[in-house]
Amino acid sequence: MSYFDYIYSKLFGKPGTTSTKVLVNEIIKRSQSFLDRFQAWKKSDLCSDFLNDLWQSYFWRKRGVDKDPQISLLESTYSNGFAISYETKYGKMNFRYLFDLLADQVKLLDYRLVMSRHTMQEKGDVVEVKEMHYLKPKRGIVEPIDQKYGNVQIEYIEENDQPTRIKLIANSYPDRKYKQAEDFENLAEYIFSLKE
Repeated sequence: MSYFDYIYSKLFGKPGTTSTKVLVNEIIKRSQSFLDRFQAWKKSDLCSDFLNDLWQSYFWRKRGVDKDPQISLLESTYSNGFAISYETKYGKMNFRYLFDLLADQVKLLDYRLVMSRHTMQEKGDVVEVKEMHYLKPKRGIVEPIDQKYGNVQIEYIEENDQPTRIKLIANSYPDRKYKQAEDFENLAEYIFSLKE
């Protein structure tokens, strides 16, 4: 490698690669004003209509019919979930509130919030913000242990200050000391209907 190539790669990275630089990695902290607005949104028709539209889209997508809003299904033996792609008609704050609402809904199923993280990374000319809630079922001591739907991870992703998607994935344990995970579609139906 020539001296020029060495200096160029130090300044701009190697050609054809994009370097990733972590700018922020912290626990999510919501302000009281955010929480107040979020609680008001949860009680609004906008929220219940949005959830109903998402459930209808999920329900029909499982049966091979595409509906709006667009939902992608993530299905495998031990991991099931969905991804909701952002559209401007949802509104940025509604989409952000949805991320926290999904975690609240899962908690109502006897889950505990293990971790909530906020990260910001620079990937080339893209600044990616990712927020993640990680939830686990409250653990029993009698085997086989009821794992409910498995561990649930919810992610909210933005690129250059624009929301892109929300993902929710439930990962179950194949271990014999756990009961078989419950049907993921039941989880989806529950979280897309408002509970108090």
